[in-house]
Formats: sequence, structure tokens, C-alpha cells
Amino acid sequence: MIPEQQPALTLRQAWHFVVAAESGTFAEAARRLHMAPSAISASVTELERTVGSSLLVKQRAKGVALTASGHEVLALARTLLATAGDIAALSGSERSQLRGRLTVGADISLGPTVIPPMLTEFAQQCPGVEVDFVEGFHREVQSLVLSGDADVAFVYGEELDPQLAAVTVASAEAYALVPADHPLAAKDRAHLKDLAQEDLVLFDAPPAGERVLRLFREAELEPVIRHRSRSYATVRSLVSVGRGVGVLFQQPALNAPYAELGIRLLPLHHRGAPVRPLRVSLVSAKGTRPSPRAKAWIEVARELLHREAPAQTAAPERAG
Repeated sequence: MIPEQQPALTLRQAWHFVVAAESGTFAEAARRLHMAPSAISASVTELERTVGSSLLVKQRAKGVALTASGHEVLALARTLLATAGDIAALSGSERSQLRGRLTVGADISLGPTVIPPMLTEFAQQCPGVEVDFVEGFHREVQSLVLSGDADVAFVYGEELDPQLAAVTVASAEAYALVPADHPLAAKDRAHLKDLAQEDLVLFDAPPAGERVLRLFREAELEPVIRHRSRSYATVRSLVSVGRGVGVLFQQPALNAPYAELGIRLLPLHHRGAPVRPLRVSLVSAKGTRPSPRAKAWIEVARELLHREAPAQTAAPERAG
């Protein structure tokens, strides 16, 4: 709704109030903003007059503390300043001009592959953006985006909530994990029919685990499941001590850590062709415009991850 009158508060007042509240004292806020403490105090007083309520109270030897109204106004002021930053960022096409915070979610099985290189690359291109990330399982991460606790999230491009918009940024190829001393380790690839004759350590988290079972089912093969785990690390560890073989979907850049664990990572084939990979997508909430920071993250992801792994078509997936 467009206000009928010009708002009495200013962005400068909101800015001074947020910095004072986060700093804990007017003196520290003034130091951070290179201003006089009296100027910060006066700005906050003007905002309190506009709001009609005290927002900060002074405590002896403890600086300032938020009142009940102060807590409410602090949340709104932060949102106001973030929105103002987004509007200002629209005027510049340079990623280096972006400022603010960005929270990125990641499927727990994708995090080790995508988060470290993305943080490095994004910091180089958008040094003014502070990025935090949170990991979870497939549906948990989607919920974080829908609730607003994450701006965007890396997930597998299957079983997505219809309220999410998805952009394919990479592909996760199918690999067989076998112990280094296993007969299959001497080969340059593994075949699904060979894995059906071995004990399987199943990564039992959707959608990757369900995809593995569907591979066997559509090939009319019956896997011998010895262990199930929702942890990539546990699957790797069980394979390394000879408890079975595994099937994981990931980017090939993680080959080195497997060698250190005494595991061979083999491309998985079926009927003479590689098993079709899973799409890796970045999702955001439909109906909301991604912030310039989120848009930059998506663009950097497409550039970086497409360089590391060629993009796959978006055709329906089949067993090999």
C-alpha cells in the first residue's frame, strides 16, 4: 500500500538506530560510523518521537538496551535498510557494488561439492556480500527457502515443492564406490548388473536414494542392501572397510578424497551408456523477486559449476 503522506522517519534514522542497537552503546556506534555520540543519540531520539515510543534505554555501565517496542522496530528497520540496499544495487550492474547478507541452503549431500568453491568464487566477485549457509536434507532445505530462512538453496532437481522456482546449475553424475582392493577397482567403470551381485551400502535419503533404487528396479535387478545410511560420510566409511559397494550422485571434482579413504570412484554405466545424472538446481520462492545478491549467487553458480561439469539436458531421467 502506498502511504498517502510522506513517512516522517528517514533511512538515516533507521540506520543509526540499528547500528546503536547492535553496538550496545552510542559511543561504539559513533566510532563505527565516524560520528559524534550526540549525533547518534539525537537521531535515535527523532526516530522515537516519530514512533511514539522509547526504543532504547540507557543502563549504567551497560550501554543501551532494547525496549519491547525497540525489538519490533529493530526487525522492521533491518528489513527497510536491506530493501533500500536492494533498490540501490539495481542501479549498478557490477557485482562488486553489492552489499548485505545472503543465506544459502544446501542439500547435505551437495554441500561438500558446491559450497566451498562457491564461497571462494563469490567472495572474489561480490566482496561486499556476507554469505552464510545452512545444510539439511532435501525437503528440509526447501522448507528453509519457503519460510524465508534461506534466500536460495542447492537441491537435486527432483521432487521439488511446486511453490519453488528452480534453475539448473549443474549435474550430479552417478558413481559406484568400491574398496580399493575390490576386483571392480581395476576397471575404468562399473556396470549396474555387477553391483547387483554385491552387498550395497545405500545412501538412504531422498531423492538420491530413491533414484538408486529406481535404477535397479527399472533394470529389473534386485539390489542386496546390507546397510542404509543418510550420511555420505558413513556410506564412504562403510565402503572403505569392505562392508559393501555404494552408489552416489555427485560432481567428479571430489575424486581425491575417495582415494585417500582407499576407495575407487567409478562412473556407473548400464547397457553400454552412462547412467543419466541428477540435475542440481538452485531454488527460490515463487512469487517473490530474488534480491540482487541472490540473483548474483545464481549467476555465479551457473558460470562456475557449468565450467566444472558440462550442463546436462533437462529430459526426463531413465535408468542408464
